[in-house]
Amino acid sequence: MAKKDLKDKKILITGATGGFGREFTKQLLKHGAHLILTGQNKAKLDELAGTFAGSSEGKIIGLISVNLDSAKGCEELYKKSLEITPDIDILINNAGIIAYGGFHEVPMDTWQRLMEINLLSAMRLTYLFLPGMLKRKQGHIVLMSSVAGIVGTKKSAAYAASKFGMRGFGLSLYGEVRTNGIDVTIIYPFWADTPILESPDYGINPTKKVIRMVVDEADDVIKESIKGIRRRKLFVYPGPAAKVISFLNRFVQIIGNQGKG
Repeated sequence: MAKKDLKDKKILITGATGGFGREFTKQLLKHGAHLILTGQNKAKLDELAGTFAGSSEGKIIGLISVNLDSAKGCEELYKKSLEITPDIDILINNAGIIAYGGFHEVPMDTWQRLMEINLLSAMRLTYLFLPGMLKRKQGHIVLMSSVAGIVGTKKSAAYAASKFGMRGFGLSLYGEVRTNGIDVTIIYPFWADTPILESPDYGINPTKKVIRMVVDEADDVIKESIKGIRRRKLFVYPGPAAKVISFLNRFVQIIGNQGKG
């Protein structure tokens, strides 16, 4: 299958001002893409757009400041994007947050908001943008999961639940749309050098932080992710740690299934 050409493709990126979002912006512009950047902080969006204003390849065609922790916010984003362009070729559901701590220690409203942003916003936006893609018989849904969506991690139960949910949603969606010209890509990064590592920590005992020497570089993660998107891959495991964890998980499943025989 030929690689997808990203030149002039209209791509919407949620969570654009975060670590991965900035890298998606930087690298997709180099591919000549036309980007709509979204985030909750207008000042940060303006700063991001200003940083790449001189791009000679792609261009930023719109900035949308919106909070995705509600159905109303997702609907607002959808309507505003239609005012910019009637068609979105690729929807990158990148927005995400984390709250460290024991599940019983993290405030309920905090982990509920996490689920809204990490999982439900991706489902809501896909629900809104997918009909147009199906009508055109072309489009691409990108879902940012995590290795925490393969192997649950303690002290981040809600985060893992959201990423397991993203994985399940993507797999089911792929089965529904793959014969209609729609691509689905699920990305499973390991910990990377983004601001998410400095997220709030709840509880009496501080969460043990990830050792910096095993943290991936954000630019490498996104470079490999874009390569997977261009190749229309369903699964992308950017970085050595993600690949190893994926392999070990599949190995354990194979052994487990053999044991059931």
